[in-house]
Amino acid sequence: MDNGKKTIALLLSALDNSYDESLCKGVNLACLELGYNLVVLPGNYINREVSDKDPNPYIYQFNTIYDCVNMTNIAGIIVAAGSISAFTTEDKTHEFLDRYKDIPMVLVSSSFEGYTCINYDNSNGVKDGLKYLIETCGCRKFGILRGPSGNTDFVARYNAFMEVMDKYNIEITQDNICRVHPSDDNHEVCKQFLKKNPDIEAVFCINDYSALDLCDEIKAIGKTPGNEIKVLGYDNTIQSSKAIPPLATISADPVTLGHEAAAYLDVKMAGRNVDSINLPATLVMRESLGTTDNAYMGSSSTRHLAEMTIDEAFDYIFYRLRRSGVSENQTDEYKAFTKLIESLRLLMDMDNIDDEAYKMVSRYFGDFIACNATRYADIENLILYIDQIKVDSIIRMDPESQLNFEYIYQDLYKMILQSTDKDIRAAEDNMVYAKNDVKKFVQITGNIKNGSDESYKMLLSHLSGLEAKNGYIYMLDKPVEHENMTNLVIEDDLKLKAFIQEGSIWNLPEDQQNVRLSNIFNNDFIGGSRFSMVMLPLYFDKTIYGYILLDLTDKIYPNCEFISFQLSSSARLIDLLKKIN
Repeated sequence: MDNGKKTIALLLSALDNSYDESLCKGVNLACLELGYNLVVLPGNYINREVSDKDPNPYIYQFNTIYDCVNMTNIAGIIVAAGSISAFTTEDKTHEFLDRYKDIPMVLVSSSFEGYTCINYDNSNGVKDGLKYLIETCGCRKFGILRGPSGNTDFVARYNAFMEVMDKYNIEITQDNICRVHPSDDNHEVCKQFLKKNPDIEAVFCINDYSALDLCDEIKAIGKTPGNEIKVLGYDNTIQSSKAIPPLATISADPVTLGHEAAAYLDVKMAGRNVDSINLPATLVMRESLGTTDNAYMGSSSTRHLAEMTIDEAFDYIFYRLRRSGVSENQTDEYKAFTKLIESLRLLMDMDNIDDEAYKMVSRYFGDFIACNATRYADIENLILYIDQIKVDSIIRMDPESQLNFEYIYQDLYKMILQSTDKDIRAAEDNMVYAKNDVKKFVQITGNIKNGSDESYKMLLSHLSGLEAKNGYIYMLDKPVEHENMTNLVIEDDLKLKAFIQEGSIWNLPEDQQNVRLSNIFNNDFIGGSRFSMVMLPLYFDKTIYGYILLDLTDKIYPNCEFISFQLSSSARLIDLLKKIN
């Protein structure tokens, strides 16, 4: 069945980190608004050398999903080229992108001449942070955690760092430069970096992941990030604001980046030309820079918190809500927040604060808490904002009203802390439930007893535990040996062995299984509603068996590799049992 909607492909290097997940959610939100289907292809780093000593020397098989897309099955393509090509040359990256030259394309988090690219400004926010460290904090002994040279964003951030060091005549030696992997565990390299630099005063890190690893190692040697060593990250991930102490960083929201990329692609798909753009990135001041002065950065200059409009304040506090993949201004959180702030501002104009005013604010704050708004709120920003309203209000009041006002705010802070504690407990419970779902998934998919096509149904029988209601297992006619650093030529006819549709699982007779590559995202059994799906490879060592296409859900984001490995083992077992039979 043709659902009549165009399909966009998003090519990433992973999905198991908050940056790529948020980027994906931004693209998905735009596709929802524009009415496009979305297929996410979380491959791996192209042309990356692997050895037998690597934990998974065959992870390169994930790149074969890039070979499944072409102009016959997608209408447009978004490529996170900077991350995909982090370990290869620019020539090899161009060679990779040339595969899709006939498809409307937008690149994100990368800058390559001849392509439409959407990035965050990798210079201004970095320079603002370094300038603060030098001129206000007096730092002179700097270090940098830099990323792979194949990632153009990381190179631009490194160049901005070196430019500032040169401007202020600060010497940087090779010992002051540490290469880190953008998403891997970097604790050991950070530990060695600190040993080489015992007197380091400030470190700029190319992303928040490496910065948080560095902060862990700083604490391990008995020092405090923000005191003895100041740390600046980049991206403003959720983890950065939750860290202890909170991590100062450059705000470059990947949800906005993904949303803009899809909007630009929509224009290109309509046949119009668009130029590359750089979105503004701003400095977020937190305790790892030795300050809690997290003033709101407006588009033109630093602005007083209380001068923000309600929409600006909501964006300042609830930027994580964008990462949930919903339109934030249509949510209960937005409506409750608006009523709460309007009531607090109303108090500013009152001559005195009575019981009725107290009840009004308490009611609206109760509604705000009741809709679980603190799940997405940056609590630090929320408290800073309402505290600023309090300061601006209390200076106009008589002593009795000031006392009543203090009581109101004491109750507000108490309710915020109680709600935050509730959120933490709920998150811990969800982690337990998620682990149980994964255990059930392993048990069921590992219980293969024969090599018939009926066994493929078992691979789909517990996807509901991962909140996926739709999935399609495509197998190659015969397994194919595939070496690293080579392209895989996908056969034009794949076998649709089994599928799950809205929770119902089906096998297909042998004579109805053939699906052409051009219809892999639009087979006869995909329903008429819009979808967002992810494609994963089924492989064992050098052998590719097939692919699975399934709903992209919040539980699948962090488990893509695991799901692929588990289903791959089952697919291999089915193949072996089939040969034995």
